[in-house]
Amino acid sequence: MMGWLFLLLPVAALSGWLMARKHYKQRYRPKNSSFNPEYFKGLNYLLNEQPDKAIDIFIGLLEVNSETVETHLALANLFRRRGETDRAIKIHQNLIARPSLSSEQRKQALIELGIDYTSAGVLDRAEVLFLEVLKTPHPPVEAIKQLLRIYQQEKNWLQAIKMAERIPEHRNEINFLIAQFYCELAEPLIEKDFSQGIKYLKSALQHDQSCVRASLLEAQYHMNNDDHRKAIKLLQKIEQQNVDFIPESLSMLEHCYEQTGNVKEFQQWLESIIHKHPQLTSVRLMLTQIIQKRQGSQQAQRFLYKQLHHHPSVEGLHQLIILGEDNHKVLIPLIKEVTTTLIHKGDRYSCKSCSFSGRTMHWQCPGCSKWGTIHPIEIHLSSLEKLLEPSR
Repeated sequence: MMGWLFLLLPVAALSGWLMARKHYKQRYRPKNSSFNPEYFKGLNYLLNEQPDKAIDIFIGLLEVNSETVETHLALANLFRRRGETDRAIKIHQNLIARPSLSSEQRKQALIELGIDYTSAGVLDRAEVLFLEVLKTPHPPVEAIKQLLRIYQQEKNWLQAIKMAERIPEHRNEINFLIAQFYCELAEPLIEKDFSQGIKYLKSALQHDQSCVRASLLEAQYHMNNDDHRKAIKLLQKIEQQNVDFIPESLSMLEHCYEQTGNVKEFQQWLESIIHKHPQLTSVRLMLTQIIQKRQGSQQAQRFLYKQLHHHPSVEGLHQLIILGEDNHKVLIPLIKEVTTTLIHKGDRYSCKSCSFSGRTMHWQCPGCSKWGTIHPIEIHLSSLEKLLEPSR
C-alpha cells in the first residue's frame, strides 16, 4: 500500500497545483479560493487505503486541456507499465472523447490506446485504431510499427510486408525483415505451388541478398522437382551469404551430389571449404563420411585423426570412435557412451542476441522474437561438465 501512496501523492499534489493555478489566472475573489471538495475527498480515500476510488477522483480533477494532456498520457503509461491496462485504457478513452484536443494530440492518444489494446491482447481493436491514424495527414511512424508488430503476431505476412515497406528508416534491418516474411509465405508452398513459392523467394532475395533461408528453401523447391544441379548452385552460394550456415546445407548437398553421381566433386568442394574455413567441424565430419564411402574406414580414420590434432571437437571425437569401435571391445564402447551423451544433450543452435539455445533451428528466436539471430553452434569443451550432469 505504501507504493500506492508514493504513486498517488504526486498526482494529488499536481491536481491541487493545477486548480490553484486556474484560480490565479481567473482572479477569483478570496471567498472562491478554496480547493474543490473532491480534492480532499480523494486524499481521504488515499489515506484510508482506498486507492482505486482516489485514482478516479484525481483523474476527474485533471481537466483535459492543452496543458494537461501530457499529464494524462504519463499517468496512463505508468498504469500500463504496472500491468493495469484497464486503467490506462480508461484514461486514453477519456482523452479521445474531448473535442478540445489538437489533431496531433488526438493521434498520440489513439496510438497510446492502441498500444493498451495490444498489451491486453485485443489485437482487432488495436488494429482499427492504428489504421485510423494512418488515414490522417502525415501519420506517425509509430502507428506503422505497431501494425507491423500486430501482423507478425497474427502471421499476416502480406500485411506485415506492406507495413514494413512504409517504414523510412533502418532500411537494411527492414529489408532483412521483409525477406523473412517472404520466406514465411514461401515455406508452406514447397509441396503445393512451385511457381508462387519461387516468386516469394525471389522477392526475399531482392530485399536481402544474404538471406540464407531463401536459398535453402529455393534449393528444396528444385530438389523436389529433380533439378539437383540448380539446387547445388543455390546451396553453394550460402558460403558467400553467411559461412555459419554452411552446416545447414550439407545433408541437402550430399543428396544432390549422390543423385547427380558426382560424389567426388562433392569431396573436392568439402576439401576447399575446410581449407578456407577450418573452424567448421560439421564440414570436416561430412568429408570424413565421404572419404569412408569412397576410400574405406581406415582412410577416413587417418584423415579425422589428423584433423582432430589441429581442430579438436566432441563431434569429431565421437565420429573417430565410431570408425574404430571394433578395435577395443571394452574401452571404446565406454568412451562412445560418453560422447553420445554429450552429442544428444548439447544444444545445436544459439541466439546471438539473447543467448537462447536449443536443438532445433528457429528463424525467429523464441526467446527475444528477433529474426535471423539464431546460428548453428558446436559443443565446446567448457560445456562438458554441465552436459554430463544427470538430468533432473
